[in-house]
Amino acid sequence: MITDELALNRDGWRRRANELRSLAQTCRQVEGWDSPAGRMLSDRLLTCSDSINTLAERADKLAEAYDLHLQVVSVGGRIQI
Repeated sequence: MITDELALNRDGWRRRANELRSLAQTCRQVEGWDSPAGRMLSDRLLTCSDSINTLAERADKLAEAYDLHLQVVSVGGRIQI
């Protein structure tokens, strides 16, 4: 049924968003060392963490879109693009 598929997709995107947030948190927790290479590593990990957070936000938005579509379909409506 279409609603089951939409719900699975929504839940999948929510799960991915949570996994991405967890990965970003892990990146922020990695400790560099006091040297130029260690500081560079820390800077790169923070940059990666920010990018991963952006991906998590986008995954959240996709989950919201699936949820909206699911709500519309559940009441017998249609979304036209």
